[in-house]
Amino acid sequence: MKLFIYLLLFGLCSPVCAQGADNFSASRLSEAELVSLRAQLKTTLPVGATRDQVDNHFKVLDSVAVKLGDVPERERVLREWNLKSTSLGARWVLASFLLGTEKADEGLQRSEALLAEMKNPQEKVRLISDLAIFYIDQSNLKRAETLLKDAAETIKTEFPSRPYGPAAYWHTRAEMEFYNIQGRLYMRQGRFVEALNTSILANAKGDTLRAYEALVDERARYAGRQNHVWTFNEHAQILISMGRLLEADDVLRQAYALCKSYGFAEYAMIGFYRRLAELRFSEGQYAEAIKVYQKIKDIQIQQGVHPSSAQMLYTRTGIARALVAAKKWQEATVEFSEMDAAAGNSPQLANIARHTEFRAQVYMNMGFLGRARSLMNGTLKWHVENFGPHHYYTAITRGLYAVALTTDSNENAKARSEFEVAIRDMTAPNVLSTDYQENGYRKSLKTLILKSYLQLLTASESRTDADSAEAFKVANHLIASSVQQAIAESAARSGIKQPDLAVLVRKDQDAKNELSALYAYIAAQNGEGASRRTPEVVSSMRGRIKALEDLRSDMKERVQTEFPEYFQLLQPKVPGPTELAAKLRPDELFISVLPMDDATYVFAVASNGKLAFSRSKLTQSDIAEKVRRIRATLDVADQGARAPAFDAKSAYELYTDLLLPMESAMSGKRHLIVAASGALGQLPFAVLPTAAVRQVKNQEPSWLIKRYALSSVPSANAWMSLQQLSKTPSANRSMMAWGDPQFRTDAQGARPSTGVASNSTRAVVTSRNDMSFDLEKPRVDVLRYSELPPLPETRDEVIALGKTLGADAQTDIFVGNAATRASVLDASADGRLSHRQVVVFATHGLLPGDLPNLDQPALALASTHQKDALPLLTLDDVMSLRMNADWVVLSACNTASADGRAEEAMSGLARGFFYAGSRSLLVTHWSVESESAMLLTTATFAAYQSSPDVTRAEALRTAMLKVMAMKPYKHPAFWAPYALVGEGGR
Repeated sequence: MKLFIYLLLFGLCSPVCAQGADNFSASRLSEAELVSLRAQLKTTLPVGATRDQVDNHFKVLDSVAVKLGDVPERERVLREWNLKSTSLGARWVLASFLLGTEKADEGLQRSEALLAEMKNPQEKVRLISDLAIFYIDQSNLKRAETLLKDAAETIKTEFPSRPYGPAAYWHTRAEMEFYNIQGRLYMRQGRFVEALNTSILANAKGDTLRAYEALVDERARYAGRQNHVWTFNEHAQILISMGRLLEADDVLRQAYALCKSYGFAEYAMIGFYRRLAELRFSEGQYAEAIKVYQKIKDIQIQQGVHPSSAQMLYTRTGIARALVAAKKWQEATVEFSEMDAAAGNSPQLANIARHTEFRAQVYMNMGFLGRARSLMNGTLKWHVENFGPHHYYTAITRGLYAVALTTDSNENAKARSEFEVAIRDMTAPNVLSTDYQENGYRKSLKTLILKSYLQLLTASESRTDADSAEAFKVANHLIASSVQQAIAESAARSGIKQPDLAVLVRKDQDAKNELSALYAYIAAQNGEGASRRTPEVVSSMRGRIKALEDLRSDMKERVQTEFPEYFQLLQPKVPGPTELAAKLRPDELFISVLPMDDATYVFAVASNGKLAFSRSKLTQSDIAEKVRRIRATLDVADQGARAPAFDAKSAYELYTDLLLPMESAMSGKRHLIVAASGALGQLPFAVLPTAAVRQVKNQEPSWLIKRYALSSVPSANAWMSLQQLSKTPSANRSMMAWGDPQFRTDAQGARPSTGVASNSTRAVVTSRNDMSFDLEKPRVDVLRYSELPPLPETRDEVIALGKTLGADAQTDIFVGNAATRASVLDASADGRLSHRQVVVFATHGLLPGDLPNLDQPALALASTHQKDALPLLTLDDVMSLRMNADWVVLSACNTASADGRAEEAMSGLARGFFYAGSRSLLVTHWSVESESAMLLTTATFAAYQSSPDVTRAEALRTAMLKVMAMKPYKHPAFWAPYALVGEGGR
């Protein structure tokens, strides 16, 4: 029963399985209605009643029991019905009812017996679907698969090709239910693509079913409609499991519209709302998840669900989980206390309310430290026993236990030991590709563990060099982690395009997905006595897990040997200071800056191996506010002479807090390589003054760029990977560029050169509103592709760059309606792209969610009239390119966004281009003025070509100094919009 309720919580039970659960709770009835319904239950069967009269009599009594929410009375009615009638309906309803109760074994026996004598093909398929979902929920996948194969054969050989009359309804409904359950089985087996395709078939059958509804009675019609909505819920669940949350949102909006079109009451939509709450939680939208769970709770209260029922407790655990994820500790404490009171002395209800991981966080933050440590110690032992000492789930649990230990200073040594094991297993699991779809909450746990370890390592004044070196690695794990999953997923997809790698990747993904499903079941058993209820199932699953893990370990070794670059992209190794120092030149300094909610951690590594460390009092929010104020005085190029004075005060405060403590390490260096995270990704360090400035308009600041050449990198491991790439000889031809793409297919031909006017500012995509969570309205945070701001100035830029670099304007420059995605992919496929030193994309960068179903960063290219031709060059596409470029220029992107998505997306694109074969990116941080932008890019490449000793970082520095010396462009809005990301050397 515990497993059934667990599955019900996540919307995984069928409407049949859910009888006696949410949708069958008693309505809020008046006393008179209760008396009347109770009297109806005492109605006796007329003497001499026919078989049809008997069946109709008990159908009425069954409906009354359901309306009362009286499960024992309903069981009495159904058993009496079976004594008075041997009809298929009587036996089927009782068997299905029992499958959803503690008497599931009896229900199973009755269902199997019924199936053995079932003759009608569509009834057989529908009963198989009922049985299969039960077996799937019990993790008896072998029996479920056998049954569903039988159903598939029945549909193929015994269903009429064109049924008519009521048979058309029943055959279509049987197929809908079959495909729905087949999709569930595929999902449990980790075969997500097949699950998704099968779920789409179920949706389509449900749409067809509506045409035949008039042919059946109201009872059948209502049940069919419930199952139709259920197909959408299943579809959404598959998408959530695949991490395709935007698409899951669209599907659930369709499900909501369907519920309303069917006129469902709110109590009949609880399964839908549970799935919606799960989606919001997976999105990290905890406030919205709480709202939805609270809505479910309100509906249950209105329906008279008892406060101590399993249904209500599962709703409240959803609320508690979301409160913890939202860090609402006091409210979560109250919720858990009330759940404990409702559970009373019931072991089953206590298991539902347990949620050890969440409770421990509440206890730690509310000062119940001993309880937190005890709780996490117990659950760590359970994870070691059930998953093994080095499994990813165990690593997360061990890390949380270490966090709990840090609350007692006497346990610091033990905490450090546990952290070391946890982080080793958490950051380098023995797998080939990304194994665990990380939702926002899971990511926050990893951040908490890494941050707590970082605090432990850096808190002591007596810290050793080894402590500082370990802290450097932890900080760079945190810097790199924000984009690693997106990169790993794109890498897995791009691997499919490499024939020699494709077989290994597919096998690994299939094994990974099956393992995820197996682990989820065992994780659901994390309750006292739960594993003993299904020991044979758990034992069998552990055997399968061992076989799959061994298979994946073997494949990992092959890929690591045969495809080392691919492997490094999936499992980047964070270097220590010594490894990093070995790659640095004497005049270079590597600086990591990590803003956190308690402080900002700054590290500097020199080529001699010396490591400097500083902890700034500035927090994440402090830095975000300063960057916001500075950006407000930088994204002003369109204002020309009216532009406000640069906020030198905030910029200097950043310098003094972050870089001034590193001055001794910076002394004598010429090139600073900066890995910074958070809001600092929106700001080029070139604009930081190294001395206090009263008014920029009246005093020439001592900009950091005057002292040092600067380059930025997504992370330390990304920079290390680029060092390997730099050993490859450069390409032998100059440039290939795409600019001024036409976003509207009705545009007339190619736009002519604009003849750039002074102070004409290049448009960027800046409208990034929050998603609308109102299901009555469409999601609003999307752009119409045809309404993207045109970029005519970029035509002049790429033409000017072509002249500077000696490119062929006819074959190397693609503008207007020629600047298509296909032209990029074709240039890569035939090898032209791999022979270009400079590749330019003068177009908009788009973020996940900017367009419908866009789930990865992309570059906007020209629309075409071809029906299925995509206009976007996605991260997946980028990682499939074959390049050998010294530079990739992205000159119309905007790194600013309130929620950090833009800088994260840009970091993801950067790593994608590095993987494709680019050594560096030249990117814009804000909307640029066209003439100064053209001066910057042409001067950068002219400087780079002037001498083989000029590095990329020095070439950009030279261009910046040249432009800032021009009177109209002294404001950093004009000379500082470009940043060099990647390898700043030669």
